[in-house]
Amino acid sequence: MNMDNLKLIFISLICIFTLVFLLYLYARGKKQVVVTEELSTFEDVLAAIKLYMVDLVKEDNIQVKTLEEYLKIKKIRAKNKDALKKAVYGIIGAKGMVQSLIRDFLRPRLTPEQIRHILGIDGESDPEKHIKFEIIMFRYKQLYDVDALAKWILKNNYHLPKQALGPSAKNTTAYYITKADLADSYYKENITLNDNEVYDLFAILLFQKYVGWGDIDTITEMNVNGYNLGVSGSVMNAVSIRPSMGKSKRIDGFGESDALNSFWLFFRGVYIHFLFLEFSSEDEIRRIIQLLVRYNSPGPLSAKRGYIVNSMYDKSRILAIRPPAGEFWAAFVRKFTLDKNTPIDLIIKPGIHNGELPVKFTEFLMKGKVTAAITGRQGTGKTTFLKAIVTYIDPKLNLRVLEMAPEMYLRELFPDRNIFSVHEINTVSLEEWQDAFKKSDAGVTIIGEIATDPVAARAIQLAMTGSIFTIFTHHANEAKDLVLTLRNSLVNAAGFDNMTTAERQVTEVLKMNIHFDITPDGKRYIKRITEIIQMEESIPYPEIDPCNVELSLANATIEHYQRTTDRISFETRDLLIYDLESDTYRAKDLPSDYMIHKIMEGLHKEERSEFSKFLDYYWKGVSAGGYTGIHYDYETEHNSMLTEDDVSEDEALENISAYLRNRFNFGDDEE
Repeated sequence: MNMDNLKLIFISLICIFTLVFLLYLYARGKKQVVVTEELSTFEDVLAAIKLYMVDLVKEDNIQVKTLEEYLKIKKIRAKNKDALKKAVYGIIGAKGMVQSLIRDFLRPRLTPEQIRHILGIDGESDPEKHIKFEIIMFRYKQLYDVDALAKWILKNNYHLPKQALGPSAKNTTAYYITKADLADSYYKENITLNDNEVYDLFAILLFQKYVGWGDIDTITEMNVNGYNLGVSGSVMNAVSIRPSMGKSKRIDGFGESDALNSFWLFFRGVYIHFLFLEFSSEDEIRRIIQLLVRYNSPGPLSAKRGYIVNSMYDKSRILAIRPPAGEFWAAFVRKFTLDKNTPIDLIIKPGIHNGELPVKFTEFLMKGKVTAAITGRQGTGKTTFLKAIVTYIDPKLNLRVLEMAPEMYLRELFPDRNIFSVHEINTVSLEEWQDAFKKSDAGVTIIGEIATDPVAARAIQLAMTGSIFTIFTHHANEAKDLVLTLRNSLVNAAGFDNMTTAERQVTEVLKMNIHFDITPDGKRYIKRITEIIQMEESIPYPEIDPCNVELSLANATIEHYQRTTDRISFETRDLLIYDLESDTYRAKDLPSDYMIHKIMEGLHKEERSEFSKFLDYYWKGVSAGGYTGIHYDYETEHNSMLTEDDVSEDEALENISAYLRNRFNFGDDEE
């Protein structure tokens, strides 16, 4: 091959390479033009955002001249990737960073007028209901931050009962917010967004559909009690509708769309149905629930597994359920807060009379080291009250806390006390933790909730030998039911073959029941405080009446069979009750001599005198030495609860924030 041919080949290769490069640049530029021209709908913008984000985190297309520039860009992209990864957990800082990246994408490609047109807020069309809600929340968040949703609900009285909807709604009330309610609020607010706010709002909406939690993303940031989704509406695609109902009486349509209209907010003790909030599809609900439950890698929510109980990044507790174990995809979330509530905050409220009675009596119970069960149905405030009364426990005592899922975080509220908490995981059950805690130098054992036979059985045994006293929560409605349920758990899980023996072991340990309830309008209160008194075993049989020997023998036989079968070996005594008619706490039966002696043993000399006067005044109506009852100065008492071993809410939030930053290395610059 001669030199001319080599030159020709070389020139040809250069030409081909140049042509290919030019075609690449042309195609790249053309693709960009096409993307820009197609950004006319929300879906178009969302698709473009996804492609843009992929380019932002790729490391194989970094084109720079120096190593320093390369490392700098690589570090930025690593941070972008980290933010995208953590934003799916609902981490506020990561969400803000991703939304900032979305705004960077929007500004050179769309004008505020174009965005207004896409969102339907250009004055020529009506925005979708979710956009209306987000606009309201956008403005309220600027004013009230995490209390935005609560302020909106209270302002519009959405927390008050209305006439219930549906075929069984006659003469009943319910809590809900309709599409009409939302529209009415939106137009009354008359919110106008400037150009920068339009970009901010659009970035939020895009984020929600991209890696966020969809239509509930903003709600999950709010300061509320909790929420449920996937828990109402017909799941079946075809449901016959009675002609008498008529289309106008349908709540939001039947069929699959009904099950998608199923978000309920737990707010101030009541569940409010957000009828205006409708998920786009079952797939969207599934996507949201999978994201809600994925923090800290609890494993897949598979069809075989059926459900997961987990803690979210913000320490909220979540139960997620999926088909076929459940009839539909569903999630039950209880929000975590670090509010430093005291018993005074929880019980003494406007319109409540004699609230000092249960507060002070509970203080004496804790100082007297009395084992107590806090009972009530879900949402009545059992766990909140349990956290609050820790304030009254002798700070010299070590606290050991067992929970199914982390919920109380006592260590964050009382960082200078000897507190250690554990919770159930896949490889370690609560029963195993209970056995281990026998060697943990426990002074007080606190059990978040007794819900299974093994946990109940071990709780009773642990209370007898593992610590000085125990506090736990339970869902029993009556003190008698509480004892019998725990007795049955001992028989079922602890090998007892005699009901009476098991029952007496329960009553040997458990002495007090503080029962909570909630009114239909969401007011929580202590319904009663009940003492559980173990009866004497040596009760003689009925004596024989010489005048009626046959009847006496019959009575003795009945007594014998009662003692050997279903005779209850305890009695319950309501020490104080709540009168719903007058909203007043009233003393009822005087505590037993045993209970008075038990409490006295745990009190200092001055406290013993106060306890005696307390009993005389409220139970016997006697004022000794000028004693006129308990009079709380709310502000003084509230501040005094923040003792040297306690922290304020802000300090507690900072403590847990610092812990999370250190634990997960988020928010720090990479070296």
